[in-house]
Amino acid sequence: MRAQAMAAMRHYDDGPGFFGYLFRLIMVLILLGGIGFLAFAYVGDLSQPATPRRIPLDLNEG
Repeated sequence: MRAQAMAAMRHYDDGPGFFGYLFRLIMVLILLGGIGFLAFAYVGDLSQPATPRRIPLDLNEG
């Protein structure tokens, strides 16, 4: 009898819910952003280095 009463009072949880998943998503995005920031700080800018350009300029024409 006691087992039946405990089974009847058993409570099922639906999971973290909408705000739980939203919180997890925000935390994952913050974590990925932090990893990206640390990678950028460690590796640096991977774009092509700027090269100086020389353009001839004549100030006497005009």
